[in-house]
Order: sequence, then structure tokens, then C-alpha cells
Amino acid sequence: MSMAPGPYAPPAGMPAVDYAKKAGNMQLMGILSIVFALCPCCGGLIALILGIVVLVQSQSVLAMLAQVGSPPELVGKVNTGKTCAIVGLVLVALGTIGTGLVNVAGLLNR
Repeated sequence: MSMAPGPYAPPAGMPAVDYAKKAGNMQLMGILSIVFALCPCCGGLIALILGIVVLVQSQSVLAMLAQVGSPPELVGKVNTGKTCAIVGLVLVALGTIGTGLVNVAGLLNR
């Protein structure tokens, strides 16, 4: 007995909704890593975690997308997330180095 796709099934040729959600989540987390990297309080820690998660998961998401033909819009979202995650991690590193330098300069002025 074969079942026809339900009313919420994606049209023929379109990737499953799960792939689209994962690609969108990669893009969102990458962008949020930049936003949190600019927050002065504890945003650096959140940005660090988000950036690492995006970089670790992006390869598996790209591999899953390759199985369905690598839809350009979804691959673009994952690549945008990776790029934003790298920028967020660089901002966290620069903020950490800058904070360290300011603290050292403050200690030297005493």
C-alpha cells in the first residue's frame, strides 16, 4: 500500500522542511554570534558558543544538503552562517585581547 504525500509535504523537487530549517538556523546563529560579540556584558561567551556550534554543525548540514542536490538558496544560508560565525569569533577574540591590553595598561599605570 503506497501512501500519497500529505497536504503539508513539499512540492516535488523541493528539499524537506527539516533541511530548510537547519539551514535557516545556521544563518540565524551566525548572525547572532556577531550581535552577541558586540554586547559588553557576557555576550562574548554566548557569541563564542554560537560561533563554535555553527562551525561544527555546518559541515553535516552541507553534507545533508548535498544528498538532496545542494539547493543554492539553502547552501547560501549555511555559508552565510559560517561566514558570520567566523566574524563573530574574530570579534570575540579581538574583544578579549583588547580587554586584556586595557587591564595590563591599567596595572602598569599604578
